[in-house]
This record gives sequence, structure tokens and C-alpha cells, in this order.
Amino acid sequence: MREHFVLFSTTFVLTLLAIFILIPLAHKIGLVDKPHGRKQHVGSIPLIGGISIFSGVAITLVIFGLPQDNHWYYLLCGGSIVLLGVFDDFLDLSVKLRLCAQLVIGAVMIYGLQLYVGNLGDLIGLGDIKLGYLGIPLTLIAVIAAINAFNMIDGIDGLAGMLSGVSFVSLTLMMGIGGQLEHALLPMVLVFALIPYLLFNLDLIGKGKGKIFMGDAGSMLIGLSVIWLLIIGSQSSTASFRPVTALWIIAVPLMDMVAIMIRRMRKGQSPFMADREHLHHIFLRLGLTSRQALVLITSLASMLATIGIVGEYLMVPDLVMLLLFLVMFSLYSLSLQYIWRITRFIKRYKAKNRAKKHP
Repeated sequence: MREHFVLFSTTFVLTLLAIFILIPLAHKIGLVDKPHGRKQHVGSIPLIGGISIFSGVAITLVIFGLPQDNHWYYLLCGGSIVLLGVFDDFLDLSVKLRLCAQLVIGAVMIYGLQLYVGNLGDLIGLGDIKLGYLGIPLTLIAVIAAINAFNMIDGIDGLAGMLSGVSFVSLTLMMGIGGQLEHALLPMVLVFALIPYLLFNLDLIGKGKGKIFMGDAGSMLIGLSVIWLLIIGSQSSTASFRPVTALWIIAVPLMDMVAIMIRRMRKGQSPFMADREHLHHIFLRLGLTSRQALVLITSLASMLATIGIVGEYLMVPDLVMLLLFLVMFSLYSLSLQYIWRITRFIKRYKAKNRAKKHP
């Protein structure tokens, strides 16, 4: 217990130090996010959250001796995705270039882990569905999906950090209870690296003067870390949860990304086109504050992850868990499809209530 306290405290302190060092450097070299177009924040905000998180995690793993061999590959893949994100923050790279780089990093991840999504579980009640080598391209798709899911949902202060925190805590619980104790440390190390970032990002430290953003480097690092741990937790010989449970752990970012991409393609638009149609944007248009939207979305993610965890340990059949997830996704997609009608209804309802109170 004492060793774990030292481990997690070290991660927290190192990430905090990295933030203090990188804030002035970011202003000096221009690694800042300036308000324009869809970005409505005040002032130039350093995009150093991801670099700080990776620095804290990487140095901690090195100091404590990298207990798992694949942690070297994690640092290689994580460092590469952070570097890609920094270049994207500076140069606004094309979608094709980003996807190609993510594919290469995904391939290195598969090689380093010696794992891929080769078993989908008993999804149709006739035994486990084994994919063999067909699981390799599916894994590459999953890597790209996870990376971009967290990248796309990083739209209001604290959201990507809090949602990834829900995923990492869920992974820690399931890996710990499921006997993967040696792997359960990494997600908690990531949680303690996220805490300093959230303190600055949510203005709990510095009151505006020390505000930072995660940047593409951070959101992509988080997505890579989540899929890395999901594959270890569901596909290794010591797997601690079923593949279908992974959907629940990453439910909100995944559902938001897929629903938005489907909606864009129906309109004849690029699925990677930036817009203001995500769940957090909708909550803001309904009149909620950024902090209220953060609490609601994080609560939703926590509820869905809890359903997944409970379903895992009650051994609810894979098919039932999959169908329930698809029902949730269908409801989510329908809500987005008719969101403008829902929004108008809520606004009219509020207006009528105000009129009654103040005739």
C-alpha cells in the first residue's frame, strides 16, 4: 500500500512540475490555442496538457523500473502519438496524414503487446467468436476509433479528462478484481497524471492565469491508452473482462463519435469535419453552463461504465449486454437526430413557465 502511495504521488508531482515548466515555454514557442471560429475561450491557452500527462507517466514508469516489458512499447507508442498531436496542434495536419500515423502506431502497439482483438466473446450464444488474423485489421480500426473518439469529444473544459478518468478507474477495478494486478497499476498512474491537468484546466489552480488545454497530443494519448488497456484486459491470456464490457467502459465517447459521423455522412459531409453538434454542444444550447454539462456527461459515462461492470460480474450473457448497448446507442442516436425538436420543446416549456411566473 505504501509503495502504491509513493508511485501515485510521484506521478502527481512529476505531472505538476511538467505543467509549471511547460506553461511559460508554450507561450514562448507559440504552442497555444487562440480563440477563433468555433473556439470561444478567452486569451491564448497553452496546449501542454497532453505533454505534461505523458511526461509524468513516462518518468514514473522509468523510475519504478517498468514492471511490464510492454511498457517500453507503451512509451514508444505514447510518445509517438504525443509527438503527432504536438505537430497537429502547431500545423493542423490533414486528416489523411493523422490517420496514416495512427495506423502505424496501432501496428506497433499490436506488435508490442503481441495481442489483438481476436476473440469477440459469445455474442450470439453459440460460443466465442474467434477472428484469427482478421482481428488485426479490426484492432487497427479500434485503435483509430478510440483515439479519435476522445479527440472529438474534447470540446469543453475537463470533459476528455473526466471521461478518460471514468474509463481508467473502471479498468483499474476490473483488472484488480479480475486478477490482472500487474496491469491495474497503469490506469491508476494515468488517473494521478490527469488530476494536475484537471486542476489547471478547470481553473481550480491559478484562476485563469494558469489555464491549460489538453491539445490533440493529450486527447489522442488518452484514446491510445484506453484502447491499449482494453485490449490487455479483454484479449490477453489472463483477461479480466469480456470484450463486450469494453464497449461500456468507453461508451459515451464511442457513441458520440459514431452518431456524429453517421449524421455527417448522411448530410454528404466528411465524417471528420469539425462542427458544434456533439453532446456537450447540445447541452450548452439547452442553457446549461459548461460545468453543468461536464457533470451531467461524466455522470452518464459513470452510469454506463457501472452497468458494464455489474453486467460483467453478474455474468449477464454477452448477447444481452450487446443488445442492451445497441439499445442505448439507438436511443442516443435518435436523440441527436431529433435534438432540434427536443431543444425547441424544452425552450418553449421554459418560456411558458417564465410567463406564468412573471405575467
